Amino acid sequence: MKKIMNTPETFVYDMCHGLAAAHPELEFVEKFKIVKKKEINENKVSLISGGGSGHEPAHAGFVGKGMLDAAVCGDVFASPSQVQVYNSIKKCATDKGVLLIIKNYSGDCMNFNNAMSDAQEDGIKVDAVYVNDDIAVKDSLYTVGRRGVAGTVLVHKCAGAAAEQGKELEEVKRIANKVIDNVRSFGFAFTSCTVPAAGHPTFEIGDDEMEFGVGIHGEPGRFREKIDYSKGSFSDDLSRRIVTDLEEDLKLAKDEEVVLLVNGFGGTPMQELYILNNSVTKALCADGIKIHRTIVGNFMTSIDMAGASITVLRVDSELKALVDYSVSTPALTWGTAMSEQAEAALEAVKAIGKALNITPQETVVKSAKKAVADDEADANAVYEVEGEPVVTETINTAAFVKIVDKMADVIIENEVPFCEADKMGDGDFGMSIAKGFKQLKTDWATRKKGDIGQFLVSCSEIIKEYCGGASGPIWGSAFKYAGKAMLGKKEVNLTDVAFLFTEANRGVFETGKKSFGKGADIGDKTLVDALKPCAIALTKAAEEGKKLREGLDLGAQAAHDGAEATKTHVATLGRAGTVGERSIGYPDAGAHGLDVIFNELAKFVKTL
Repeated sequence: MKKIMNTPETFVYDMCHGLAAAHPELEFVEKFKIVKKKEINENKVSLISGGGSGHEPAHAGFVGKGMLDAAVCGDVFASPSQVQVYNSIKKCATDKGVLLIIKNYSGDCMNFNNAMSDAQEDGIKVDAVYVNDDIAVKDSLYTVGRRGVAGTVLVHKCAGAAAEQGKELEEVKRIANKVIDNVRSFGFAFTSCTVPAAGHPTFEIGDDEMEFGVGIHGEPGRFREKIDYSKGSFSDDLSRRIVTDLEEDLKLAKDEEVVLLVNGFGGTPMQELYILNNSVTKALCADGIKIHRTIVGNFMTSIDMAGASITVLRVDSELKALVDYSVSTPALTWGTAMSEQAEAALEAVKAIGKALNITPQETVVKSAKKAVADDEADANAVYEVEGEPVVTETINTAAFVKIVDKMADVIIENEVPFCEADKMGDGDFGMSIAKGFKQLKTDWATRKKGDIGQFLVSCSEIIKEYCGGASGPIWGSAFKYAGKAMLGKKEVNLTDVAFLFTEANRGVFETGKKSFGKGADIGDKTLVDALKPCAIALTKAAEEGKKLREGLDLGAQAAHDGAEATKTHVATLGRAGTVGERSIGYPDAGAHGLDVIFNELAKFVKTL
């Protein structure tokens, strides 16, 4: 791996600082990894988007006049946490409201939805739309819906123009959904991408092969096939296939107009993107489709992947006007940079500044911030566990704390193997959960340890904020539900442990149900395939009067068997949900992770 970088851990921070340094109208809120406008316009709807990093210039490159007000940056290919999103909402909230533009991925949906719910409870006016333009995912039974890819940029553009014109939240949302209903994308890849923390390509592909229908995280596409240059018309033939699929899915008719976006994945030279654009343009024109505007470049990338995607947006007079509306961001600029009113206002500010001998920036009064100040006293408090670790037929608080500490060690030690096991997902599973548990160990002294329940709930706060992608809300909810079930308990027996695991599973189920209308169950090929069998086995062992350590062994064995069974399952939810039957033969990464963790913990308890 050769990359311009300092460390994988500082990769996103260094990138965002560099972006803000190049564009002084923006600021980087390092604590929550938010790139936002320095000045939030209180007289318009604020637009917030974001997701995993690695898609640059999306999304931080689209923060500016006529598009986004803020972008929330997760780790590479991992959703930002709900804590990050919640704080971005607070920092951008206006009387006209906030609209979240969410790509339809499990982690993004969970974290943005939970943050929206928290903000609404605080009285902030906030709503959301979900972009699902990727037609490579044909059967939504295998997914939470189609993935949100390059079409997201056109949603930003049109909704941003509507917000800039002063439209109300409901109207901006209507326009965003109108774009979503009329935009479709399809991508292909010649190479994989290399995640900095992994240090090697996410998947292997032959020099003479291409992945047809690839996702923006390097997820497998519809199928893999040989590249055929023998006819001398590879670009034309490839474009014809993709354009036909796009037209059929969108039900485009002759004489309709579209905006065409030819998007590079980060490793494709511009000359090849223009060749592709030439082929796509010929195919659309041959079908009698009119092109209102063509946009070519890198807008929604996959780090350094060689490949591209084609996006078409059906437009009418309303959408054409919004697409053409002036925009000024680091990654997209056209039209007049600012309105006549804004120019006049700026000239007035300059005049006042000149008279008072101060710079224009000094005359600008920043918008009142709605963010709640951090509770420094609570954050810096140190909590020590009482007594020594004791495990008999019960586990006391001190011993339980040691077990969770061991759990963190197991996760951190297996960061790379867990990533390698994530063959049908984004390849970042180990990195996503390890990040959270590394932070948990860093903040160990600040976790409340008065009783087992209090300790678990306190741990959940760190896990929700720092575990990447969907792992944050899923693992955080598991810890929180388990903790609430154990509040007040300073020691637990096998019956309590069984209930703890049952409630952890319920937390995972309810989080999925809240985000997608369906919670995961055994057979969906998620971590529940290991977690729920473990809870059932523990419950049965407790009912049969088994000893504590024997019951834990039985639970660990059930988790192992459940994880192994996922090899034969077709993924219907979770990390591999977008690839369906192609996931057969591989275990679910989350279930495999719990198998390893639970079995290591069962061994560890015997040493206490």
